[in-house]
Amino acid sequence: MTACACCGALVDESGALDLDLGLPPGVVSPSLAARGNVLFAGPDAYVRCVLPVELTGDLELWFGAWMQVSPAAAEHAAAVWDGPGYASLKFTGTFAHDLKPWEGLRGVPVTAEVREPEDLPEYVSHPLLGTAADRDEVLSGYLVALPISIRQKLPGTWSIERTAGLTPHVLEEGLRFAGPGRAVFVDVRRAQGTPAAQFLEMALDGAPSVPPAQRFSVQDGVELRHALWLESASGQHEFHGHVARFGEMLVVTCVHDDPADHAWARHVLNSVRFQRVTRS
Repeated sequence: MTACACCGALVDESGALDLDLGLPPGVVSPSLAARGNVLFAGPDAYVRCVLPVELTGDLELWFGAWMQVSPAAAEHAAAVWDGPGYASLKFTGTFAHDLKPWEGLRGVPVTAEVREPEDLPEYVSHPLLGTAADRDEVLSGYLVALPISIRQKLPGTWSIERTAGLTPHVLEEGLRFAGPGRAVFVDVRRAQGTPAAQFLEMALDGAPSVPPAQRFSVQDGVELRHALWLESASGQHEFHGHVARFGEMLVVTCVHDDPADHAWARHVLNSVRFQRVTRS
């Protein structure tokens, strides 16, 4: 863990991350063998293997992913899984999943083999091996809580840090990230031709009045960043943040139980980025 330079909040580092892809699409009435690692579904058979994918930022993503194999290969694997024959297992088949954000992976030929007797078979031939993918682009598409922080892509060209342990939920008006004692609500707003200061004034119409010590407003280049915070009647702490620019605004509301999480809320607001698309 390291301290954020802007607010002092602790930011986690990364190393490796495991994600299980679940059953292959379309599988019904599965029969599992070999401690759940060999699957029979009608005429089809599968073996669960590990796919290591390198991501930027010194992160490895290990997918638990099924390979479709011949029934004979699956039956042999089930028979030797817990015996001395396991160490020599090698499979050739097809990848059984769709995998965000890549396209066209389901059905591609793949190979896996046992490399360590205590581990699942590992893919040694797969289109994703040997390349490094952008960690934020990949992980933004998974609506599960992650033990690390990532830069979450938002509608348009905005992004924000989704901190560790928060599960994203898609709402009609934006996104919500929620976890024990913490929640973040994110909403992208647009008002064509409206200057940042006027846009912020419109957003703050009817906002609660708080002492000067519980608010700030900073001009950051072409952006105007503003926040106010208060304690609600229920005892929760609310941090209402805005990042306004000409014609666009990101509204960030952080709700937390622990007053010490104020630093975390400021960190979330400070993490907001707008990436302008350049035309070639």
